[in-house]
This record gives sequence, structure tokens and C-alpha cells, in this order.
Amino acid sequence: MLKLLRKSVPPTKAIAEVVSSDTDCHVVRLAGEWNIRASLLNVGSVLDRLLAQPQTTLVVFETSGLQSYDSSLVAYLMRLYVACTEKGIKFERESLPSGVNKLLELALSRPQKVAEEHAVEIVTVFHRVGIWGESAAKSWMKAVDFIGQTVLAFWNLLRGKARTRLSECWIFIQSVGVDALPIISLISFLTGLILAYVGAVQMKQFGATVYVAGLVALAMVREMGVLMASIILCGRTATAFAAQLGSMQASEEIAAFRVLGISPVEYLVLPRMIAMVLMLPILTLYSNFCGIMGGLVVVTSMDVTIEQYYNMTIRSVNIPNFSSGLIKSFFFAILISWAGCFRGMACGKSAQAVGDATTSAAVLGITLVVIADAVFAVLFDAINFF
Repeated sequence: MLKLLRKSVPPTKAIAEVVSSDTDCHVVRLAGEWNIRASLLNVGSVLDRLLAQPQTTLVVFETSGLQSYDSSLVAYLMRLYVACTEKGIKFERESLPSGVNKLLELALSRPQKVAEEHAVEIVTVFHRVGIWGESAAKSWMKAVDFIGQTVLAFWNLLRGKARTRLSECWIFIQSVGVDALPIISLISFLTGLILAYVGAVQMKQFGATVYVAGLVALAMVREMGVLMASIILCGRTATAFAAQLGSMQASEEIAAFRVLGISPVEYLVLPRMIAMVLMLPILTLYSNFCGIMGGLVVVTSMDVTIEQYYNMTIRSVNIPNFSSGLIKSFFFAILISWAGCFRGMACGKSAQAVGDATTSAAVLGITLVVIADAVFAVLFDAINFF
């Protein structure tokens, strides 16, 4: 019964009409219930009345009869505003209710902002190069600033003045080290196995299959072990750092740290970097071991005993070869953790920005690791390290 009564009572119709006109000013009355479910009124009927007098310069509104409204009223006023602006008629927004005025102001500000963003069109290669150069310069400045903040945070940590929770390092140690063991085991084992098969193809021709052990051991301890561990951590840990810090940046948590006077670099970045520096050398040793075991599986299937493989491995790996991978692992750990934290701290405030930061963290980390590895190769050769 109540439903039937409600259906029988018609809603108050939305009204928009010109109620009074002076020589240059018109008053438009807005009344009734403006509901999005109802059909929007035609702007033309009001506009035709306004344009009936060529000297019309101002439109004001009388809203005492306005009962309720939603976005339909704002949409109507937007169309009327655009039409009046095109005809040179001033649209008096101050005569509208404060809520409607704020919504209308918000609706009008967005197209203007978009227009300003696209005001300058890129029409030549010089514009593109200029914009790329400006963007690259800003990125470099952010990177240099973050490096300075990181160095200062480490200095404060050494002096015992850093506001950080070193107890959180244990959480990141598990994430960086223990949780990465399965994937590092698989990739390193298969890398050693592949190296052994490639070396055995050539060594078989000379009947020197036993020397494959030295080839696999040297390749793993000098290059492949630390590279495999570093690239894996770039893909799983640096991206995790970027996603964590990027989400905090998007939700204003990092801004809250700054408001409280706590350095985000000391509180959030230092524990992650310390965990990475502690764990990557250990993961490098583990990766070396898994790679050598992968080579053992191949070589022992070619009439080489485990004892011969062990002896050849010990003879091939000396202290400089063994230590070169460990030395690089410390520097790679700093680069990987820095890349992930930097991209996370420089993240924007949207979901897409977090995804972009995660992707760029992996790309930047791998790029820095490969460049640093090339620098170490040249440097070790220049000082006759091996």
C-alpha cells in the first residue's frame, strides 16, 4: 500500500525559467527537485529568452525554491555557462548556493587545467629533445639528492644519531635472503649445468673433459654467481622495495614521517639497504656452490669422478678469484637496494605510478649492476688483480 502511495505522488518538477528582465540583467529562477533520473532541461529555452534583448550582459540566479539537487543541476549550469560565455554574457555564480558554486567551480577548473597542459604542442624534434633533456636533468637532480640523503643517513647511523629501527632489519633479511634461496638455487644450478655442457662440447675434442670443472668454477666465482644472485634480487627484492615505498608515498605515509620530524631515509631506507648488504655476499657464496654442483652433475656423467672434479675445482679457484665475486657483491647490494628505494621514494601518488616505479626499479637495478660489473672487469685487469 505504501509503495502504491509513493508511486502516486509525483515528484516536484525541476524548473529553470527567466522571471525578470532589466535592460542588461536577467534573473533565472531555479526551483523544484533536480534529479539525475529525470530528463535534463533544455538550455536553449532559457538562452533564447536571454538573447531576446541584445543588450543583455549579466545573468543572476534566484534559488529560494530549489528543494534538492544532484549532479544534474551542475551539468545544466555547465551547459548554460558555456553558452553564456560564447555569447559574451556574464554568468553570476555567486548568486548560486555555496555547494552548487563549489561543484561548478570544480567542474570548470578541470578543462582549463587540461587546456593549459596541452597548450604547447610538440611540433619539432627540438621540442622533443628539449623536453627529454629537461626530464633527464630533473631525474639526475633527484638521484643526486637521494644519494646525498642516503650518505647522510649512513653517517648519522655510524654516529648513533640515526632515527631508525635496526630490529626491522631481521624482517628484510628474511625477505632478501631466506625467501630468495629457492629461486637462486634453481637458477644458479641450471647456470652451472649450462656452462658445463658448453665447455664439454669443446673439451671433448681434446680429451680434456676434466678441465670443465675449472671452467665452471672460475665462471661461477668470478662472474656468474654474483651476477645471477644480483639479477634475481633486482627482479624480486628491488621491485618489492619500490612497491612498498611507492604505496607509502601514494598514501601520504612518507609525508606523515616528514611532518613528525622523522627522516624517511633513516627510518625506511636504511634497514632495507643494510639487509641487502648483509645478505647478497652470502647469497653469492650459495650461488657459487649451486653452480659448481650443476657442473658436477654434467661432468660426472662423462667419465670424470667426483674426486677429480673436486681437485680440479680447488686448483682453479685461488684467493683473488674467490674474493672478486664477494667484493663485487657488496657494491652490487648497495646499487640494487638504492635503485629500489629511490624509485619507491620518487613514486607518484597513483596506482599507475606505483606500477611504473616497480618496473623502473628492476630496469635501473639491472642496468647499474651490469655497468658496475663492466667497470670492475676493467679495474681488476688494470691492477692485475688476478
